[in-house]
Amino acid sequence: MPESADVPAQCQVLKEEVDKCVQAKGPEGCKELLEAFEACMKSVAAAS
Repeated sequence: MPESADVPAQCQVLKEEVDKCVQAKGPEGCKELLEAFEACMKSVAAAS
């Protein structure tokens, strides 16, 4: 998981949700959020 400084603004909210979810449920309970965050990061990387 990238550090907050490495997360583009448009993905920051997703990262915060992922962090909260992982703390509450663990990574396995947050697959959909993690996938959405990864897709956001990929789309930003592809656009740059």
